[in-house]
Parts: sequence; C-alpha cells; structure tokens
Amino acid sequence: MFKDILEKGAKIKIIGCSDAAGAGSSMSYKTEELIFEEDGKKFFRRVAPNSWWGLLERYLQDNYSACSLENRGCGGAYSYQINKNLNTLISGDDNLVFLLIGLNDRKRTNGMEELKTNCECIVDQLISKGKIVVLLTPTPSVHSNEYYPNRIYHTDEVVKILRDIADSKKILLVDNFKYVMEYLEKNQLVIDDIIYGDGCKNDGLHPSDYVQKLIFENLIKTLQI
Repeated sequence: MFKDILEKGAKIKIIGCSDAAGAGSSMSYKTEELIFEEDGKKFFRRVAPNSWWGLLERYLQDNYSACSLENRGCGGAYSYQINKNLNTLISGDDNLVFLLIGLNDRKRTNGMEELKTNCECIVDQLISKGKIVVLLTPTPSVHSNEYYPNRIYHTDEVVKILRDIADSKKILLVDNFKYVMEYLEKNQLVIDDIIYGDGCKNDGLHPSDYVQKLIFENLIKTLQI
C-alpha cells in the first residue's frame, strides 16, 4: 500500500513534538522559521539531518524521488497545541501524515486524558480531510529522566494510549517503543547503553543518532517500503 502511494509522488508531512522534529540527534538545530505561536510561546522548525526523518528523507530521495517530505515538529508542544494549530501544520495537498506526540503531556495534571482526546481529534480531522495517518510511539528514556519531579505520567502510559488509538481508529502504528525494547532485550542492553552519542543532546530522553537509526529502520519495516 505505502509503496504504491510513494511511487505516485506522495507529499508527506511530519507533525508532533520534539521527537517528531528529530531533537536529540547530532547536527540538529532550530531555525528561525516560525511554525506557530501559542500561549505566548513560539515554535520554530528544526533541521535534523541525522534524525529518523532526515534518514527517511534521504531514503525517499534515493528510492521514491517523486515524493516530498516536510517536517513541522514543534519541540515542547503539548497535544492540545498541536490539535489547536492543526490547520497551520497541515497543507491541503498533503497525502500522508506521520504523527508523534505525547511526551510533553506527561507534565500536565490531566495529561493522559488530554493526550487521548487531542490525539483522537487530530486523527479524526486528518482522516476527514482525506489524509493517510501513521501514528508513531516514542522510544524509552533512561530512569533518571523518566522520573524527573515534573513527570506526572510516564512513557509507557503515553505508548498505551497511542496503541489504543491506532487500534480503535484502524490506522498504522509504528511502535518504536516496542522495537527498541525488543532490540535491547535481544542484545542484553539497557537504554542507557544506546541513548547517548557524540554531538547528541544526551539528556536521557531525546534519541541519539543510534536510536534515531533504529526508529528509521522500524519505520521502513512497518511501512514495508
């Protein structure tokens, strides 16, 4: 299915939070291009050539040259902000939308309820506009980051909600959390062993180049492209 869509020259849009934008990878930086402003905060486009989507972009150029890809991930954005500004993030001629949100909602009192409501609303809106939606889960983070005082909820709770939504809405899920956890188990590693890297953010949350490659590999396998 996705191979056919790409061969026909799909226009791909990536939206979500910092993980969607590729934060954590080396050579990643914010530009001065404003995506939207909400609650007094400005969200700028990020360039991230060594991120999962940077790898995807090069892969598409080599194998599906008729495709175009644009990333409008917004570092620090909550799901309600993505939902509220969806018409700014999406273009009318987008065919395929990758959505990765939820980690920031862990810091909000009713964060998981908000995530469920907003993610369902985003998916419904995109489908109603004729877009093909692919939902992605985040990757695991180290224990010290997972249990910062402001983490009211945890990544596994975010992942469960995203899995449930993908199942109920009958859309494809790229389960990066499961893929990385299985990789760690197979190789007798812990996330601390692979989440840090030279020139990467190294905060224990945002994926290193190594983990970004795992996300890319999982995406290609899941889409079967």
